Amino acid sequence: MKYTRCHTSLGPIYVAWTEKGIACLSLEEEGDEAFRASCRECTGQTPVRDDSRRAELEAVLGGWLAGEPYDGPVDLSFVSPFEQAVLAACRAIPRGEVRTYADLAAAVGRPGAARAVGNAMRRNPVPLLVPCHRVVRRDGTIGQYSMGGPEMKRRLLQLEGAL
Repeated sequence: MKYTRCHTSLGPIYVAWTEKGIACLSLEEEGDEAFRASCRECTGQTPVRDDSRRAELEAVLGGWLAGEPYDGPVDLSFVSPFEQAVLAACRAIPRGEVRTYADLAAAVGRPGAARAVGNAMRRNPVPLLVPCHRVVRRDGTIGQYSMGGPEMKRRLLQLEGAL
């Protein structure tokens, strides 16, 4: 696993990848070591710095922030099959729309598993590209967001026109 630090309009975003695709993504303000530790916790692997793909990944992130979809590969092999299904359903939520945790639970055939869906969103290794910020509470409130808290979630939803 390799990683680089990209510059974006949201601030620095760290991106790690494997041969299967992007595996970790974080708006990490604590620096390289904190990101490496976060990846190790999520994937069991410690990424090695490699800036050879920085320009390509900055273009991907910049395009995504400008409204371009990202349909490229993500490596979700480090999460459970249930989480993979939830993250795939989340990835299908169109820009500018939101779904509830219960909606995603129903979409993966587990209508009573809204709390488990919330846990899958919390552990999402590639926020933005798997847009867990588009998932809200049943009452329509924002809820938490693993990449910058509720303020960042609100900012992303406003950027997309969902609020």
